[in-house]
Amino acid sequence: MVDCGIMDSDSNPYPDVTEEELAKTDYVFLTHSHKDHSGAFMHFVEKGFRGTLVTSAMAFELSDITYDKVVILSLDMEQPVAFRQQDLQVSFGRTGHCMGGLWFLITDALGTCFFSGDYQEDTLAYACDAARGMKAELAIVDCAHYETDKSAAELREDMLAQTDKYLQEARRVIFPVPKYGRGMEMFALLEKEFPDKKVMVDAAFVRESLRCLKDRAWFCEDTYDKLCGLLERLSGECVDFSREDAVQPDYDILLLADTHLLKPYNTAFVEKEVAAGARVIVTGRVRPGKLPEKLLAEGKAAKFLYPHHQSRGDLLRVAENNDFTVVLPYHNEVKEVLVK
Repeated sequence: MVDCGIMDSDSNPYPDVTEEELAKTDYVFLTHSHKDHSGAFMHFVEKGFRGTLVTSAMAFELSDITYDKVVILSLDMEQPVAFRQQDLQVSFGRTGHCMGGLWFLITDALGTCFFSGDYQEDTLAYACDAARGMKAELAIVDCAHYETDKSAAELREDMLAQTDKYLQEARRVIFPVPKYGRGMEMFALLEKEFPDKKVMVDAAFVRESLRCLKDRAWFCEDTYDKLCGLLERLSGECVDFSREDAVQPDYDILLLADTHLLKPYNTAFVEKEVAAGARVIVTGRVRPGKLPEKLLAEGKAAKFLYPHHQSRGDLLRVAENNDFTVVLPYHNEVKEVLVK
């Protein structure tokens, strides 16, 4: 099995996997720590999974999984890595999506499958080992941004143009972002593109980012040192909105580590700021019934596709650069199979 996520906006968030199927599963390969890929693992253990978890050390740590049958894949391992059961072997590389994110090329007696995980080659923060020259009967490839063929650079420019528009209107701009993901890259990008503006982050953003920066192997070399310096400088200025004595932050652009604005104190802060003229830019999935959805409906927020996932154009380029018999795009609602 590859990945075991939850859809936390559903009444039943868990995958439709039976206890019988879990009992037959020897391995779960985990691409990264985000809950839509890792969130069901402990539920699977409760339902009887007793096999081996295979993942990176960073993904294991950030997913907060507690389990004792784990194979940690290290970036300096000789590849492919062989497993005893079922003549299984795996090659892997960094996905560019987040800290600890891996793609897998898995071979067993039935053939070879490539699974991209959440994937992006043209990144500013996270290193990617580009998938090139691989051969597989089946490739399951990230295509979350199915609705566009735009490149990563073009998608970033779209977001920056709206940010600049809000700033030109003398508005403050708030970006809700997740832990351990695109927020780090967006922070570096906004700092670079708006050097005359004050770009701030909240205390949760600093805390979770510093947890990840201890392993520079997951970052682009030219971005890692910059991020460390920025976060060190801002650590004494950032506001902890969970504290009752939290002060009003001084900012032009603010990144909040709460992608759906679920925490009441963040919701209250953003509502107050928007009432005073601030605007919100949403760069991920919109959770039904939460504040970002309301602000989008009211025209007080804008939504943009951020290239921490692939567009359809990116998907086709990956297919062209490899020898895949069948490509199954995933991370979208469209049912499509590409056959060579």
